[in-house]
Amino acid sequence: MYSLASGGTEVRVEAGGAVEALVRPDEVKEVLINLIENARDATASGVTIRVAYEGEDRATMTIEDDGHGITDEHMIHIFEPQFSTTSSGAGLGLAICKRLVESWGGTITVESDVGAGTRVTIGMARGE
Repeated sequence: MYSLASGGTEVRVEAGGAVEALVRPDEVKEVLINLIENARDATASGVTIRVAYEGEDRATMTIEDDGHGITDEHMIHIFEPQFSTTSSGAGLGLAICKRLVESWGGTITVESDVGAGTRVTIGMARGE
């Protein structure tokens, strides 16, 4: 869907097989859509989603893009409701992502290099 849009963003998924985690599937989809939309807003040409186990009891999902990145000035506000660096959004995407991930007992962290892209890491309890 994203690669077909004008100025498309290629989305790649890397996983060594199925990874099970204690999450709500519809909410994972919502989180991914929000993060991919943010990458598109940051003019990313590519997004890579990596899913893996981290130890015996954790699964991780890392979403990396090659967009313009987030400045330190903006980084401290990214999870605040209604904070946006664009004129088209409501500024709720990352606040919603954080709320959903934490409702599963998970964690969400963001690292960014201005001019090089952003990496969001979501840690989740491993499911069976």
